[in-house]
Amino acid sequence: MTVFASTVLSLWSAFATPPESARPWCYWWWVNGHTDRQTITADLESMKRLGFGGILMIDSRGYWENDEHVVNPKAELGWGTEGWYDLVEFSIRECARLGLEFSMNASASGGTLNGFIDGKEYEVDVMNRDEVVAHLDRAVGPLLKRVPDLVGKTFTHIYSVSYEGSVKTGGSWSAIKDNFYATMKDWSHSHGLKVFSESGGPWAFGAKAAKLDCDQLDLLAHNDFPQGEFWVLDGCLEGPDARRANRGGRFFQRAAVLSARREGRRIVSLEAFTHMLRHWSVEPSTLKPLADIAFADGANRLVWHTYSCSPEKFGVPGAEYFAGTHINRNVTWHDDAVAFINYLWRCQALLQRGEYVDDGEFVNVATNYHGWGRYRKDDNAQFTAIHRREGDADWFFVAGEGKGDIVLNTASEGRSVEIWDAVTLTRKAADATALPGGKTRVTLYLPVGGSCFVVFAPDCAGEKSRVERVERVEIGVTNAWQVSFAYHRGISAAPPAPVTMETLRDWTSYGEDGKAASTELRYFAGTATYRTTLPIPSSLNFSTFQPFNFSTVQLAIGKLDSGLAHVFVNGVDCGVVWCAPWEADVTSALREGENEIEIRYTNNWYNRLVGDCFLPAENRVTRSTVHYWSVPRRKPEGQSRWPLLPTIHSGPSVSDKLQPSGLLGPVRLVVRGKCAATPWLASETGSGQFNWKWALDFADRTFYKQETKGGTK
Repeated sequence: MTVFASTVLSLWSAFATPPESARPWCYWWWVNGHTDRQTITADLESMKRLGFGGILMIDSRGYWENDEHVVNPKAELGWGTEGWYDLVEFSIRECARLGLEFSMNASASGGTLNGFIDGKEYEVDVMNRDEVVAHLDRAVGPLLKRVPDLVGKTFTHIYSVSYEGSVKTGGSWSAIKDNFYATMKDWSHSHGLKVFSESGGPWAFGAKAAKLDCDQLDLLAHNDFPQGEFWVLDGCLEGPDARRANRGGRFFQRAAVLSARREGRRIVSLEAFTHMLRHWSVEPSTLKPLADIAFADGANRLVWHTYSCSPEKFGVPGAEYFAGTHINRNVTWHDDAVAFINYLWRCQALLQRGEYVDDGEFVNVATNYHGWGRYRKDDNAQFTAIHRREGDADWFFVAGEGKGDIVLNTASEGRSVEIWDAVTLTRKAADATALPGGKTRVTLYLPVGGSCFVVFAPDCAGEKSRVERVERVEIGVTNAWQVSFAYHRGISAAPPAPVTMETLRDWTSYGEDGKAASTELRYFAGTATYRTTLPIPSSLNFSTFQPFNFSTVQLAIGKLDSGLAHVFVNGVDCGVVWCAPWEADVTSALREGENEIEIRYTNNWYNRLVGDCFLPAENRVTRSTVHYWSVPRRKPEGQSRWPLLPTIHSGPSVSDKLQPSGLLGPVRLVVRGKCAATPWLASETGSGQFNWKWALDFADRTFYKQETKGGTK
């Protein structure tokens, strides 16, 4: 059993303290070359602090720059000039200091292969091998001479985004495969670099884009790891499918997954969280279910799109690219995003490990591949899973929600079955039943947009882990809240004045009286610190709570319609609450007597941006490169819901609906434990709230009655 024990211990170690190689990456977007050394250092240090492991630097010039998008500031520094290479070299050396991998787009565009000579733009004919080599020599070659000591160590990859330009000669994609993708790989390898790319956007549009006379997998085969992408759609933000599993995303990952498996590549990379929705309008709880789908469909490295480089001169929230979910230092919840990035890191650690086991998820694998998108047979299934194996251990990443059964294609005889939670970093025995044919039925109960790992490992103790009945009681937090407000650093405007909330309420419900103070709260974006107290009498001693065998106490803050919350109890940092079930573990922070509860809630920028649309530029709280539309959006005549003018990805409008904001509750303590005596003693009361008098008597073992709707037991 020693070998088997080391396997599961090694797995848990990789899960609890993942290797650096498993960290997610992020796009680092230079907006028309606007950057400086101070900004570079601050950006890269914050990426490292958040938990990113590598960056993809893109400095795209003139790509989709028009009035329907963000109007970027004019370039002050030419792409490919000595000054530009100075800053790129400085970036690489800062990455080396911080332990970040550096990769870069080998082009001055987001959709074609081009560059600049003497300030003049040129586009490479990707049908011509000599032109491709000459471009790489000009664009990447100077960096190889500047940082020869870091090539292959810190500066590891060059990149080509999905090719969305025209084929100049009217040639075929099979020729592009040989003259562009194969050439780029050969050039990179000969210079000590590796290459990755999305390899061919036109497949999303079929033969209208170009003559598709080769399989997309043939192009992706020339990558050291292939990359796909996925998008956030409107359904993620509002309506019945908001933050639901298997909903609200547009996925282009199938080709990357198939290519990696066919070519034996360990990494399947996806450009993650791209969208052209309202700027600064999403946060981690919106993104998690989409990441989960990507993981369940085979991805194991997400590259967050996008972290924009925004020097101080642009204000806050500052300069942004027109697409992507923003994560840079000017994002309100930037500091607390580490909780979500750690979640991605843990998931990727197990998904990059072991070997993929094909349980029959692929569709039409034997046919020539033309097309992007998901490949699961049933998008409406309650749970979606992917299977990996190492030695005698099997594990499944499962995405979904609700209580239900999933049949997993592995045997449980002689093995323990556990649920590992990457949000809370906890493990527990699973409710598992062996089935004929080497399969196992596992009962799961996942929250909205939930996920878990189901791990099968040899039972070193000689008996399977026992699933114990866990009871819960709830204690309502009913005292008034003192609430103070603070804008993000870099905002000079005064925040709203502190308020006392006898009951929690949505900030957007303020302002109906027309007073300036309440209007400021209506549009507020930033961090609000909620403080209250909760008394715990000394006679209620959790550590000797019998016959209720005390286990954990969570502070449940109630669903957040936007934003996330950082919880402190008695000054102890209890972590960031950013997704369902919206709970923080406060077990070790509670004490007898008065307990101080502090919840630092942060929403996103969107409501403040909408409020600023009503103001002249000199009176706005925020400054950014997006448009502030003082006119309402409208549908073009004869058009459907999309597009709206002014376009939503160009900036906010006075007609935009505000997002619910603030801590809405109910806030309560949730005590969970194993019942060592009569089960009903530790059950919830009929109202779902815990009665202190009952609890005190219960702890003293002098009162064994529980009131229910049907009477007294």
